[in-house]
Amino acid sequence: MTQTDNSGPPARPSILEPVALNYDRALKHFGPKHKAVAWRDQERQQRRFQIFVGLLAYDIERDDVTINDLGCGYGAMFDTFKELPQFSDGTYFGYDISDAMIKAAKQQVSDPRALFINSHQATEMADYSFVSGTYNMKMAAPELAWRNYVEENIMQLWSKTRIGLGFNMLNIQSSLREKTLYYANPHYFMDFCEKNLDGQIRLIDLLHPNEFVIFVRK
Repeated sequence: MTQTDNSGPPARPSILEPVALNYDRALKHFGPKHKAVAWRDQERQQRRFQIFVGLLAYDIERDDVTINDLGCGYGAMFDTFKELPQFSDGTYFGYDISDAMIKAAKQQVSDPRALFINSHQATEMADYSFVSGTYNMKMAAPELAWRNYVEENIMQLWSKTRIGLGFNMLNIQSSLREKTLYYANPHYFMDFCEKNLDGQIRLIDLLHPNEFVIFVRK
């Protein structure tokens, strides 16, 4: 059985306070549905989840894969993994900064393989770490400050990853822009990963031009 870290999650940085409040309010308004986590439609949400599932193809002979889901919301991604052969004896760690989201996730998902933790960063080691949409909502944070936070968060998550890390971001080339969202240059973050993460890097642009996924494998 996987042992968890009992030292408790680290303090949440102030830049995330407006983000947490926004998601608390969204969940209260929409309930545990895709709109509560800023998805325009459920189909796009599932398409991104399937990209992350595809990254587990390296471990088709295992049944005990462990997963970190940073920014798990109400636990929607767990449903994508729970029936996979690689995950039949696995463990899923879902993290979120919203108290309300963590509470909703625990109510939505009763599977003993899923553990939900109120934290802005991973506290447990896992084979794979995924970040689905978590870096997109910056609210009123300055662009540079948010980028610095994202970079620090990626490196911390990498330290809690044994095999591979996948994260998505909104593409700076997107024609649909909102002031509260962060749009990134995929080539900048490819370079960042090459310089700071010791792994093989792959850019996945199946959702181009609106967003992209970067996968780094050790």
